[in-house]
Amino acid sequence: MESIMTLDRVGASYDGKPALEDISMEIFPHSITAIIGPSGCGKSTLLRCMNGLLKEESGTAVSGKILLKDQDIAKMEPEELRRRVGLVFQTPSPFPFSIYKNMTYALRYYGVKDKKELDRQVKEKLQMAGLYDEVAQELDKSAHKLSGGQQQRLCIARALTVEPEILLLDEPCSALDVKSSSVIEKMLTQLKEKYTIVIVTHNIAQARRISDHVAFLFGGKLIEFAPVQQIFSQPKEEETKAFLEGIYG
Repeated sequence: MESIMTLDRVGASYDGKPALEDISMEIFPHSITAIIGPSGCGKSTLLRCMNGLLKEESGTAVSGKILLKDQDIAKMEPEELRRRVGLVFQTPSPFPFSIYKNMTYALRYYGVKDKKELDRQVKEKLQMAGLYDEVAQELDKSAHKLSGGQQQRLCIARALTVEPEILLLDEPCSALDVKSSSVIEKMLTQLKEKYTIVIVTHNIAQARRISDHVAFLFGGKLIEFAPVQQIFSQPKEEETKAFLEGIYG
């Protein structure tokens, strides 16, 4: 299968201190790739490299090459890259507006003004996130009044309004209860039919349940990248095996 994104010897540093070294891997379309590893190993940094956000932070440097469908993301306009590669952060971050305005914000920014089209997109994306039935009668309600799990699903639905090719998720369930996490996991397995998903997770069981490929990072390096069944049944590297057995992490 041809990849949708290719990382070629990607490195990153903060104020000259290496955070990632020599990361090479491929992201395959219509799949879920889970990035796992102990705290501080560079998982979130890698996500921020993949949509060009890291290089805009003060004191950072990014090396290597990341291709999105054979296009070097370093040569793309940031606005275009962010539209094609969306990122949803660990802590839900709805805008201080109504649910409806959250959902139409990016659409209006990109020039969609027709009310019927806006309404259609809001309904469609909220349905994809499994949220529409819960909020259909209160779209004018402040997004900040939603529960944590609902806010996270709103942020995912909002990211989908611009039809990204890849959706990056940084620990989307870390602050949620088991029930909310289960809802999001089910949603993600459905969304991969239309989108490509990369998720950073500290939850090893979650990675095993929903991912197709797993990347294991340790000390800023990619130790192993393989289909999920191989990682969990026959990891090739001793570091991977030790992490999965809870020896460190």
